Amino acid sequence: MKDEKSESTKEKIINAALQVFAEEDFFKASIDEICKRAGVSKGIVFWHFKSKDNLILEIAKRSLPLDIMENCLSKEDNVLQCIGNDFLEKYKDDNMRKLFLHTISAMSVYLEIGEEIRKICDTTVRKISVKIFKNDNYENIIKIRSFMGGLICNVINPLDISKEKYIESLITTIFK
Repeated sequence: MKDEKSESTKEKIINAALQVFAEEDFFKASIDEICKRAGVSKGIVFWHFKSKDNLILEIAKRSLPLDIMENCLSKEDNVLQCIGNDFLEKYKDDNMRKLFLHTISAMSVYLEIGEEIRKICDTTVRKISVKIFKNDNYENIIKIRSFMGGLICNVINPLDISKEKYIESLITTIFK
């Protein structure tokens, strides 16, 4: 029971932090505002996360498309369509899009976040390359990076075409 309550409290903090960081970014957001929205004290926040940087790292990781990559890599077919569709769907949400962009911009200030993102990006791109091409040579890695860059570009500034048409065109342009 105590563990359930602790996890529930931690999730309340995370949900409040997701909102506050999306609205104010990592630098301007205050722990006081997160506490207020979560209905907890600062002591409780720091019991769960030890520091604001640890909370930022948790939120930054959640803003990344790790869940998408894991899910789509487990599929046998249509890995790129799955990644494209789920990526554009996840970042259609205004808060998630803002958090994703805040995370990318925070890489140079929060070195741990930057290191973690680079490691995740490298590992994930290699896994996708191996899944699709059966190897991770530089040409294939560049193709996957181009695909991911095209998705990020559409999150930042969407073209006025359907998500499906965009993904299909992106795949055809890069991989055919």
